[in-house]
Amino acid sequence: MSKDIEKDYWRYYVRLPYKSPVYKVIDDKKEYKCCYPIKLIEWDEYADIAYPILSISPTLLERRLNADLTKIPLFDYVIVLLMEQNKVQDMEKMLSMAFGEEIYGAIYQIGEEQEVRFMFASDNDFYIDKNNYPAVREILMAQSFFFDPIVGKDERSQKLIDKAIRRKMKSDVNTNLESMVALVRSEGMVQDWSNYTYYELKVDYATILKKEEFRSIHVYRVMGNKVKVPDFSEILSVHSNPLGEDVLFKKNDKTKDSY
Repeated sequence: MSKDIEKDYWRYYVRLPYKSPVYKVIDDKKEYKCCYPIKLIEWDEYADIAYPILSISPTLLERRLNADLTKIPLFDYVIVLLMEQNKVQDMEKMLSMAFGEEIYGAIYQIGEEQEVRFMFASDNDFYIDKNNYPAVREILMAQSFFFDPIVGKDERSQKLIDKAIRRKMKSDVNTNLESMVALVRSEGMVQDWSNYTYYELKVDYATILKKEEFRSIHVYRVMGNKVKVPDFSEILSVHSNPLGEDVLFKKNDKTKDSY
């Protein structure tokens, strides 16, 4: 994630306005339209439609479709792929849930030259198009803890990646929503579950685990063992891709260089 996204993590957590890539100009002033993390009670519905759309990444297009994104933008590829599957309505729903108002996709004529362009727009004249979609996508990914899948440059390298992912998932502890909710609830951290977001759940859960790690390490230090104390000012590990290349492959693993 970019540094601009990282500086807004705390705003996502407490649901405060931030400088959004979606805005309209009124009297020479920008009026921003922010999207906020999805409520936990809506998470399953949102994730089912959002991830297949947001996971269409530049690397995926370049390596699988030989796309030249300098000529045709990411947004246009996404729209074409969704049209082919008759799923543009999924993107309308995803954006509507994220921005908290009805957003519709349509073909518009823009500017003095009446350029024909596909866009998503709300009744309040906020637009999402080829120009701001990459920034919107990055925010939605960060708020949902989605990460770009690693895409191999060819079939052989993809098999190596898939094998590493299976190995990692097999060794990981299987944490689900129920276990996270149960732990957070046991700490009495949530007063209003109806407005509690998935983002808050992930951050709260990670914070609790970090606190527990601190307590257990403190015991070892009392016994005279030299153990590094967790730094609570560091960015939470939940913001790191659990299936990223640095996780799947060791630094000296030659497999990492082959894909």
